[in-house]
Amino acid sequence: MTRLFDRQLAQPDPPTLYDFLQTVQSTDNDSPLAAKVRVMLARPDIARLARTVRAGGTGVRVREVQGAHVVAAEAVHERVGSTSAPALFSRLCERSVLPQHEVTFIEAQKLRSLGPVSAFGWLVHTEPTADGYALQAFLATEWGRGKLFSPLAVCYLDLDDRGRYRREADTDGPAAQFSTPDDPQRPGLLPSILDPILHSMMVTTGTLLATLAILAEHPQLPAIVPDQAQSAAYRRRSGRPLVTYRRIPQETAALQDLFADLDTTP
Repeated sequence: MTRLFDRQLAQPDPPTLYDFLQTVQSTDNDSPLAAKVRVMLARPDIARLARTVRAGGTGVRVREVQGAHVVAAEAVHERVGSTSAPALFSRLCERSVLPQHEVTFIEAQKLRSLGPVSAFGWLVHTEPTADGYALQAFLATEWGRGKLFSPLAVCYLDLDDRGRYRREADTDGPAAQFSTPDDPQRPGLLPSILDPILHSMMVTTGTLLATLAILAEHPQLPAIVPDQAQSAAYRRRSGRPLVTYRRIPQETAALQDLFADLDTTP
């Protein structure tokens, strides 16, 4: 079975706005947004414009990320989705979320809780600062079957010298900053479409931080090596073998400890 990380490396270039709108239309067919998109793309002038709008930057730089530490976090995401966010952050704020590897990719797939989004992943990188660390995480998404849009957003966090995130004023939540991709030739157009979608996916930030906290306490997860025949077949199709990854099982002690006695969502 491929992971989102495998599929992301096979399609590293930033997609166009047209690609994304077609994805929304085909995977979220009954939503008000999809109905609006159908009307928009029926106009030839808008369709032509959308084909020219693309996020600035170079997309995924395969050489830099192909050695990432890949972690399957479906069990974490399930617990985050059923836990009160304030209760979770009251516990996370005192724990280190500093990654143990230069590049980490935290993903969950085969989802049913995020509408048309069937998989997501956070590509995490940190750099030391004068008083701690700067963490950047890039949000990759998959819509339906195999329709990728990445990055949907970038999250920026400051960590102290113990790896704990800086809190938002008067809360236990992280003082996170988010940005969405933009086209320097048409500034503001992509964010106007992506910002509302990012807002609906903020639960994935909880999954990101909870997974990092678990990994900080339980860094040694067994490697899951893909089937050799499947990996060889995938290499013939994509030029790369399937990634070796780790999974956080539901019974992991650090996961159970993090969520013990926390309030569930209403």
